[in-house]
Amino acid sequence: MSTSDIAQLNATQQEALQTYIAVTDQDPTTAIPLLQRSDWNVQIAISRFFDGEPASDLLAEARAAETAQSLPAPSSRHAANLQFESLLAASSSPIRRTPPEDVVQRVDTTATTTPAYQPPPLFSVFFAPFNVLFRLFRSILSPLSFLVPSFASSIIRNLLTSQPRSSRRQLPPADTARRFIREFEETYTPNPPLPFIESGFNLALENCKRDSKFLLAVLLSPSHDETYTWVRDTLMSSQLHQFLQAHQHELTLWGGSVQDTEGYQVSNSLNCTKFPFAALICQTTEGTGTGSRPGEMTVVMRAAGPMPASELVAKLGTAMTAQQSQLAATRAQRAEQQAERSLREEQDSAYERSLAQDRERARRKREEEEARAQAEKQALEAAALEQKRAEQVQSWRLWRSSHIPEEPDTNSPGTVRLSVRLADGQRLIRKFESDAPLEDLYAFVECHDLLGIQEKLTIPSQPPDDYNHEYKFRLVSPMPRNVIDLESGGTIGARIGRGGNLIVEELDAED
Repeated sequence: MSTSDIAQLNATQQEALQTYIAVTDQDPTTAIPLLQRSDWNVQIAISRFFDGEPASDLLAEARAAETAQSLPAPSSRHAANLQFESLLAASSSPIRRTPPEDVVQRVDTTATTTPAYQPPPLFSVFFAPFNVLFRLFRSILSPLSFLVPSFASSIIRNLLTSQPRSSRRQLPPADTARRFIREFEETYTPNPPLPFIESGFNLALENCKRDSKFLLAVLLSPSHDETYTWVRDTLMSSQLHQFLQAHQHELTLWGGSVQDTEGYQVSNSLNCTKFPFAALICQTTEGTGTGSRPGEMTVVMRAAGPMPASELVAKLGTAMTAQQSQLAATRAQRAEQQAERSLREEQDSAYERSLAQDRERARRKREEEEARAQAEKQALEAAALEQKRAEQVQSWRLWRSSHIPEEPDTNSPGTVRLSVRLADGQRLIRKFESDAPLEDLYAFVECHDLLGIQEKLTIPSQPPDDYNHEYKFRLVSPMPRNVIDLESGGTIGARIGRGGNLIVEELDAED
């Protein structure tokens, strides 16, 4: 068939052709006739490709059976699953409708460990001699054991042995998954190892629902006779390994054993009736099964019992292709929602930062205003205090100037004549009684500008309250230098003598 003929196909037929080629890797020239014979049903065409052309038209039989049973018209994807499951059955088996897709819920992992099976004591006693004979013949005739069917060997072993099977210790879900992987690798030695996830079924289910991924749940029964063959030929096949590698970013592989509590609960949740068992689970955007609702995790593919690797890969590829568009739409919607959420968070963060900056500026402005107001208040208080102190100093000087003793007569004995040079260069000359206290000399120097004009001023009758006057200078005798400090006390005659020249030195803050 030419390219122009392919272009004449409608959109649905072209999509079916691409899906068929992606799974079977066939040429379009041979793929289109097979799809036409299968009424453009991809699953029926894939089944015919792997199993061969059936003797009868199974598609017509399936339609006739559907009409005879007067079933309601299913959706296109659900009808495809019904037809595909019918084609996989043997031609002698009656065509029946497969159960609807089941909603997968969380499993209860708190159940106690299933008690180990132990034969009744009567059987153990009765078959004790046969047990000895069986062990003897088994050791002798072990090279010929392939002649005895496996199920008969299991029945005889269970009846003859008196040793009960050991029960498995219940572990947390993650530890149970790691134990399953370790026992699987020790038993089958896969090379390369299968990418089983080391977590419980509930966590794997939630992660796949959150990330819009597929979950391939594999349940094994070690006591089943066909488990080893299925694991070796199908689960560990290169075809399935390549499929898992190609879909490693969108497919999670979880495995469990029905000997464990979690595996047993999962098998009940997935309605597993035959081992080995594999189920493909994903989130659907529309309710497809009984009691299912949009957004729930549902089983979209079941593989019960042994089957070739090519058939399992074909079923997985068909189911994933059918669900790929809705999962991609879900992922895109979640990515858009996440982008909107991130944008809102960024906007909220920017708003919070701007609001925080405004608050910081307002706080700084308020603190600056409070500091300025406090500084102004302190300046006013300091000025008021300075003014009050200046008034107290002036009041004290007026009061003290009125209590300086009169200058003694020149001819009076015991008179001390002093010459005091002020800091501004002015010189004061005055006589004092030799027994006058030294403080009178300091008071004279402090109040010399008020002497002689007291009658023009209002002289207070007493010094200011709560005021202790401090002199801001000291008197020094220059040659030899001698500080006449007021703190040492004494009289003028005792400290200075009969007379002398003194200098006024201003005191700084440190002095």
